[in-house]
Amino acid sequence: MKIDNEKLKKANIDKEKLNKMKEKIKKEYSGKSESELMEELKKVSKNIDNKEKILKKLKPLLNKKQQQKLDKIMKELKK
Repeated sequence: MKIDNEKLKKANIDKEKLNKMKEKIKKEYSGKSESELMEELKKVSKNIDNKEKILKKLKPLLNKKQQQKLDKIMKELKK
C-alpha cells in the first residue's frame, strides 16, 4: 500500500510508526487465508474501543477499492 505523506499529516499519523506496524502485521499474518484473517480480526476488534475514530483517520488514506473492502470488513465485524 502506497502511503500519501500529505494525507498522513492531515490525519496526524506518524509515517514511521505506520510503516513499522505495517511490517509487523505483514510478518505475522502472511500466508493466512482470508477467512483466518477475518476470524483474527473479529477477536482483536473486540478489544478496540475507539474503532470509529481510528477508521475516520484511516479511511481517507485508502483508495476507493480499499475503502470498499474496509466497509465490507466492518460489516462482517458487526455481525
